[in-house]
Amino acid sequence: MRRVLLLTDFSEIARNAAIYALKMFEKEQAHFELLNIFDVEFSGSPYIMQVKEEMAEESIRGLRKELSLLHAKFPNARIELASRFGAMTEILKKEINDYEPEIIILGCKGESALEHFLLGSTALEIIKHIHFPMLVVPKEARFEAPDKIAFATDLKDVDIPKMAAPLTHLIEAYNSELLFLNVLEEEYINRIEAEEKIAAHFPGIKLSFHFIDNEGDLCKSILKFMDENDATLLTLIRHHHSFFQRIFNPHIIQKMVRHPHHPMLILHEQS
Repeated sequence: MRRVLLLTDFSEIARNAAIYALKMFEKEQAHFELLNIFDVEFSGSPYIMQVKEEMAEESIRGLRKELSLLHAKFPNARIELASRFGAMTEILKKEINDYEPEIIILGCKGESALEHFLLGSTALEIIKHIHFPMLVVPKEARFEAPDKIAFATDLKDVDIPKMAAPLTHLIEAYNSELLFLNVLEEEYINRIEAEEKIAAHFPGIKLSFHFIDNEGDLCKSILKFMDENDATLLTLIRHHHSFFQRIFNPHIIQKMVRHPHHPMLILHEQS
């Protein structure tokens, strides 16, 4: 059974991301964990225990309310509630180890700086330090079957099979076409060899390869490509090569999340 970790701060943005995920996996055998993480900033206060208890009660109340709202739309969804106290990244690492999800679902406002991701300024830390597949859903996004998925890459040598399970599952579930958008770098890449290697990882899947220059506004070029080709989901690999560093520059991500309709599936290169 597929396991999906939904992060929530009880906002409409988080709820929209959860609804998006529940709709995406509606026809599959899936189990969801709705996770709220809370922490106390002023740990030196003599009232710390009282504050912690009050926050824990508030967390549980919030989770039960969210569950009720989600079950109103998806009465058969299997959703487990989880309230955790502590630092965001540390709790997430432990939760991933304990719950063993396939993917993490995040919401984002899609209208301002990266600090305005659903989880606030800690979201960038999550993406930096949690090396795990995650789907980032803009606040205005409504689920559409991903008939076409764009995969932006520079054709560098990354181990696709180890990281692409969530992507492969989506493609198989929706019979999606995978559009590899190759960003041309100055460094020479044997395109034919790279494309053949990539195609070998996706047997039986509709593939096409496209190219754009690594010049100008890369974010704008990628979003333009998606709109022109009716792609509804963008996939990126989080690795340390120059391409992703450029894509994942906070200024670029700010532009990406401003786009109101294109969720991002972020995969992580594994060591």
